[in-house]
Amino acid sequence: MNNTRNVIVMLLSLMGSPALADAMRCKNALITEGDSTAEMLLKCGQPLLREALNRYEQNQYGHVITVQYGERWTYYFGKSEFMRFVTVRNGIITEIENGPRGG
Repeated sequence: MNNTRNVIVMLLSLMGSPALADAMRCKNALITEGDSTAEMLLKCGQPLLREALNRYEQNQYGHVITVQYGERWTYYFGKSEFMRFVTVRNGIITEIENGPRGG
């Protein structure tokens, strides 16, 4: 009974999360997590959108400061393809996610 409940909880949690891609194809090239942004720009070109990933921290003086810890790049490959969301930290691809189909 406990195993069945654990499986159901796991399946429900997966349904609510975005689909992970781990890789994306740009024309005839494959980009994967761990590749550099330079390599991605050469193979895929400029993204449709670049967004800063920020978090708020308190410094030693008690002031809240904004710290940019990465970027999220959005690639659009056309109406019939999934958009791709690529998380970049320190010039390295750390995550690739499927977005909705282009529209």
